[in-house]
Amino acid sequence: MGSVSAPGQKVWFITGSCSGFGREIALAALARGDVVVATALNPSKLANLVAKGAIAERLDVTDSDENLSEVVAKVLQQTNRIDILVNNAGYLLTGGVEECSRDEVQSIFNTNVFGQLNVIRAVLPAMRKQRSGVVANLGSMGSWFGSPAAGVYCATKACASMLSEALRGEVKHLGIQVTCIEPGHFRTNVMDQGHKVQAANVIEDLAEGVNPVLEAFKAYNHNQPGDPVKGAKLIVEALTGTGRAEGRALPPRFVIGTDAYKIVKGISEVNAQNLETWKDLITTTDHDDVLN
Repeated sequence: MGSVSAPGQKVWFITGSCSGFGREIALAALARGDVVVATALNPSKLANLVAKGAIAERLDVTDSDENLSEVVAKVLQQTNRIDILVNNAGYLLTGGVEECSRDEVQSIFNTNVFGQLNVIRAVLPAMRKQRSGVVANLGSMGSWFGSPAAGVYCATKACASMLSEALRGEVKHLGIQVTCIEPGHFRTNVMDQGHKVQAANVIEDLAEGVNPVLEAFKAYNHNQPGDPVKGAKLIVEALTGTGRAEGRALPPRFVIGTDAYKIVKGISEVNAQNLETWKDLITTTDHDDVLN
């Protein structure tokens, strides 16, 4: 089958499209007139996107390389290309680091980290062949700091940032851009049951460090400052280099949200201060024959 896209249209491949940023990015891309392949574990939940013109595909980001490649091949038969991959599928695990069981940790890494890598391996061959494309992995401002009660989740998002930076350098010469989108707190359903998993084990000794954050999460749910519709519109502009993002280079780590800007800026300043405070000692460990 020939391409369903027209000149100037972008073809999007979005994981976890049935809710949250995945759904809003799909809607924003559709509003731009682009071709959107929306994927989810349960394609029936994509009916609202299909009604607006999206192509729905079942996709399990934890599936085998062979099965994921088959899904991508099926998509390419319809679209002939994939211009923008949005690796959005993921979920939140809360609980102290010690409270999270081996199975709970392996499960979230399997989706949030290995899932992104699985989809990258399936989609990148097409982008390499066409010598163009954009890969956007969903990270979080949590990749900049380890929050009590969400340390394992933050660790998965730090992986997204580091893997994105490495991949960016590996494929730049092929005309492929890579970024990690790092949102602050947006008013999505990420903290709702079904999208958030609470560690089953509770260690009373950790309550003082863990419980205040868990209570803050409850109070913050659906009261987050970020508007996902506005966030998605900015993401689409940035990934297509259009609108307000025209003429701006896509950064390796694309922080979005006023809260994220303030927190990341503050953490960067503290880290710089810590380096300077310890500079006189941390710079004394080289061999004597090394010129600084």
